[in-house]
Amino acid sequence: MRFVVLLGAALVFGACSPQPATEAPAPASAVETTTELATVTTPASGAHVTSPLQVSGVAPADWFFENQFPVGLIDANGAEIAMAPAHPRVSWTDPGPKEYDAELTFTATGPATLVLEEDMPGEGNEPRQVRIPVVLQ
Repeated sequence: MRFVVLLGAALVFGACSPQPATEAPAPASAVETTTELATVTTPASGAHVTSPLQVSGVAPADWFFENQFPVGLIDANGAEIAMAPAHPRVSWTDPGPKEYDAELTFTATGPATLVLEEDMPGEGNEPRQVRIPVVLQ
């Protein structure tokens, strides 16, 4: 009988004791989305470049759609000089960042901007971009 009373008291005391705080899972609307950007290994920012321009770097897997994302050159007025797809060196469907390569052919000279753009962003989202200034020779 004494055991039953002690057990009952322990259960009541345990139920009334403060429990350690646990963090509630974040609601679906508060879950972070990736804002990771592509990086450019070649060319360096401000580089003097010639045609054909070899572009390489690393991009998140979600930048690719059907094995590519667009890479372009624009002049100081925003006019397109050249455009080509960047392709991953491995399957774009594999998880994780991907090394990529692109080749742009141009005849223009002077200051320009290399623009990498995410292909097929989520509905209602602007595509993520990376812009690198270069000088075309």
